Amino acid sequence: MVKGDGKYEELVVCSQEIAASTAQLVVASKVKAQPDSENLMQLSDASKGVTSATGVVVASAKSGAERVEEMGELSVVDVNTS
Repeated sequence: MVKGDGKYEELVVCSQEIAASTAQLVVASKVKAQPDSENLMQLSDASKGVTSATGVVVASAKSGAERVEEMGELSVVDVNTS
């Protein structure tokens, strides 16, 4: 994305896949771990952080895509008015 090679949609999908994989890890760990396990609690907290960060990434990607689209529209308007 930084180099201009990626697409916003790919960033959103990758972020959502990371969140889903993390949730899957937590569920699998709950099956194996003791219910009062400190590690399980830490993993659950980390998973919440991943979910929160995913929301920020998705919102930022959508905002960035909208800005790029708006700038493209402005460029067309500028060319047509010149």
